[in-house]
Amino acid sequence: MRNAAFRALFSTIALIILTGAAASVYASTISGTIYDSKRNGLPYVAVELQNSNYVMMQHATTDGVGRYTFDGLADGTYYVKVMPFRYDMDEQTQEVIISTISAVTGSGGSAYMIQDFYLTPRKGTIAAAQAEVVVAQEVPKAAKEKYEEAAKLLKKGKTDEAVPLLEGAIKDFPAYFYANDALGQIYFHKNDFEHAAPRLLTASQTYDKSPMTLYMLGVSLGHLNYLPASLIALNSAANLAPESSMVHLALGKTYLSTKDYKAAETSLLNAKKFAKTPSAEVYQLLARVYKATKQYSKAAASLESMLKNGNYSDDAKSSLKKEIQEYKAKAVANNEKPNND
Repeated sequence: MRNAAFRALFSTIALIILTGAAASVYASTISGTIYDSKRNGLPYVAVELQNSNYVMMQHATTDGVGRYTFDGLADGTYYVKVMPFRYDMDEQTQEVIISTISAVTGSGGSAYMIQDFYLTPRKGTIAAAQAEVVVAQEVPKAAKEKYEEAAKLLKKGKTDEAVPLLEGAIKDFPAYFYANDALGQIYFHKNDFEHAAPRLLTASQTYDKSPMTLYMLGVSLGHLNYLPASLIALNSAANLAPESSMVHLALGKTYLSTKDYKAAETSLLNAKKFAKTPSAEVYQLLARVYKATKQYSKAAASLESMLKNGNYSDDAKSSLKKEIQEYKAKAVANNEKPNND
């Protein structure tokens, strides 16, 4: 009985040791921060981890200060691909090699690999135009000090702590562009458009050449259903950044809400044209435009492009294929010619 108990205990210990050894092979991490050209961390950036065959393994979105992390990785060659859709910056892919196997023991270990990215704006985009924005104001000392302290906190990702300082700066100097803009952007990224819009409106009234301010104002007004005002702000942003995919996408969505399908199609095609890798949303919205205008062949072609250019779950693929077949059937019923775009 004692020997049986010992064997059972030994088996349990051996299993724990072996499991731990196996886990150590997959204990490595790749992490880093996505920066713009001014070394500001970029939140809400899509990041993919790909294997040596460029097949996506994991997907992440950067946090409030631009950080991303991929855990549980074995030794091997990986590619980290950054897709800054909302920032109109160039995509980047970097190779990361993890090699922790010991020549002595032959077993794997763990590693913490850091891979940062410094993105550059594409010419004609909102990021390129925004880099040229310099607003000169005579700001009271108290307001300036509060703003500068808030800016330091924002760089550390301490958004909630920055808010009262920005509010204090605005109280001291209501027309303070940078304070209004920063506070508006904080609310915008929280999807609190009701509070974002007034701050962004004040900032744009103070300085009307900031494309990012106008873009966020336009999107905020659109969410609040002030569609004519939204279009004014977004078209102003498009004039300043004519090759901005994100601005044209927002215009397309707003025109679609007003049922101006011709303008929506033009804006969405521009969004597709200027995006290095068009987002799934562009294809989906174009399909909605073509469905509304009974151009079912084009709707099917748009969703086929979406399916071809994205990674989707089996359920999502099945749903898309079903929708494509429905559009093709309607196209046949309407005697439409197949669309090969």
